[in-house]
Amino acid sequence: MLVALLSSVGPSGHGAVTTNLSVQHDALSLTVNPDRSVGVSWTTASSLGSLTQNVSTFFTPGYSIHSSSNFSQQSNAVVQTSKVQYQLPPQAINFFNSISLTATQTGLTSQGSLTISTNVPQSSITGTFSTSTTKVRLNATALLYFSSTFFAGTVLANQTIFQKIWNKTFANNTWTDHIVGQIQNGTRQAIKVTAFNGTLNSINTNSVSISLGFVAIPYQPSTDFVTAFETLLSTTGTPLPAGVDSIIRSALNLETSETLNLTYTGGSTPTIIINSTTNYVADLDTQVNKLKSQYFQLIFSLVPAGTVIPALLLFLNSTSVTLSQMSTTSDIDLGTGTSSMSLKGLILKPPTVGSNTNFTIPGLFQTLGKTPAPGVNFTLIGGSDSSNQVKIVVPSSTSPQPNSKASNSATWTNLQDASTLSAVEFQVQPLPNSLLAFLISPTGIAIEAIIAIAIVAAVVLYMARRRATKTPLPMTSGPTSSPGLGPGPAPPAP
Repeated sequence: MLVALLSSVGPSGHGAVTTNLSVQHDALSLTVNPDRSVGVSWTTASSLGSLTQNVSTFFTPGYSIHSSSNFSQQSNAVVQTSKVQYQLPPQAINFFNSISLTATQTGLTSQGSLTISTNVPQSSITGTFSTSTTKVRLNATALLYFSSTFFAGTVLANQTIFQKIWNKTFANNTWTDHIVGQIQNGTRQAIKVTAFNGTLNSINTNSVSISLGFVAIPYQPSTDFVTAFETLLSTTGTPLPAGVDSIIRSALNLETSETLNLTYTGGSTPTIIINSTTNYVADLDTQVNKLKSQYFQLIFSLVPAGTVIPALLLFLNSTSVTLSQMSTTSDIDLGTGTSSMSLKGLILKPPTVGSNTNFTIPGLFQTLGKTPAPGVNFTLIGGSDSSNQVKIVVPSSTSPQPNSKASNSATWTNLQDASTLSAVEFQVQPLPNSLLAFLISPTGIAIEAIIAIAIVAAVVLYMARRRATKTPLPMTSGPTSSPGLGPGPAPPAP
C-alpha cells in the first residue's frame, strides 16, 4: 500500500507515462513522531519531455490543469473535498458556450444531468443518467443546427447528409443490434443491454431534434454488477479466491454519498471547474486497515506451503495507514510542459525495532528501496507532542552521511537507496520546557528533594502534636485536710 501511494506521484508513477521525462526533482520527508507513527510528505516536479513538443503548439504558457483534494475527519464522516480546474486557450474550445453537469450519489445509487450548449452554430444537448447495482439508464435529447461551413464533411453539414447517416445507424435495427452485441461481447456477457435506440423527433433544412436511450442490466438474472464483473474476471482462467467478493463490497460501502458539479464557461479565459464532495464512513481509517489486513491474509493463504513470504508484504501487512488527514495537489502547464505534484498528511504506523524511547524502522527504509537516478531529496524530521520530541541519530557507519543535519532532522540530497538508512535511530526525549523534562533536570531534582524533606517534616510535626493532645495532664500535689467531721479549730487570737 505504501508503494502504491508513493508511486502514484513518484518516479515509478511517472514511468507509467509514455512521455520522456527529461528533468525530474523529487523530495520525500518522513516525520517520525513520539508515538512511533510516521508522517509522509512527498513533492515532485518534472518536465513533460517529448509530450511538450506535441501539445505546446496548442497551448500557450499560463493555461494549466490544477487539482486538489483534502480529507478531513468530521464527527459523523470523513469528508473529501476535491477540485479540478482546466484553463484552456479560447481557440481550443470556442465551439462550446457552456457545459453543466450535476450528479449525486447515495450508497451505490446515483443520478445526474448534463446540459451542453454550443454557439457555432447554436445547439443544445441535455441528458440524464441513473445507476444502481442492477441497472444503468442514460437518456439524451439534442437540438442540433446544420452548418455547411462549420461542419463541412460531417454528419451535421446539412439535412441530406444527416438523414442518410441516421438511416444507416439508429434507424437500422441491424446496426443497433451490432452495437449492442459489441458492448455485450466486450464485457464477455457480464452485462446485458436491454435498450439502445434513437428517435428522430423532427428535421428540416436548418436543424434536427433527436432523442437517444440506453439501458443495461447484469446479464444473469438475480445478480448485480459486482457479481457480474467478478464472473467476468473469473472467465480469464483463474477463478477469484473466496473472500474477494466480501473485500470488494466492503470497499464500495466505505463511500456513503457524493455530490459533483462540473461547469464550463467560455470567454477570453474558458475554464472547466469540477467540484466534488465525498462522504466516507466515520471510521474510515479503521475500516481501510481492516480491509488491508483481510486482503493480505487472503494473499498469504494462497502462498504454497513452505514458500517464504516476501518481507515487503509482511511489512505492509503490519503497517497501519491513516488517510483522514491527507491532502494532495497537482499542476500541469501544457504550455511550458511542466508538472508538479504533492502529497502530505498521510500517516503510517509501521513496525519498529527497539524500545518505545529508542527505536529504528528498518522495514520502512527497506520498503522504500532504490530510486532511479538522480535520486530523491530525502529528509527525516523528529516530530513532537506536548511532552516529548524525537531526536534523529545517524550512526557514523551509515553511508551516505546526511548532507545537512540537526538534532531533530537530517537531509540527504539525491539519495538513491533508502535502505542504507535502516540503522538510523529515533530517540524520544522530553521537551526542554515540558513538566517531565523539568522533573528530571538537576534543578527539578533538587526542588523535589526540598519538597520531600518539607513534607516529611510536616508529617512528623503533625504526628507529634497529635500524640501531645491525646496524653492526660498530670495531677498537681498540695496540702490535704485532716480526717474528721469538719474543719479544725481556728488558731488562737493574739
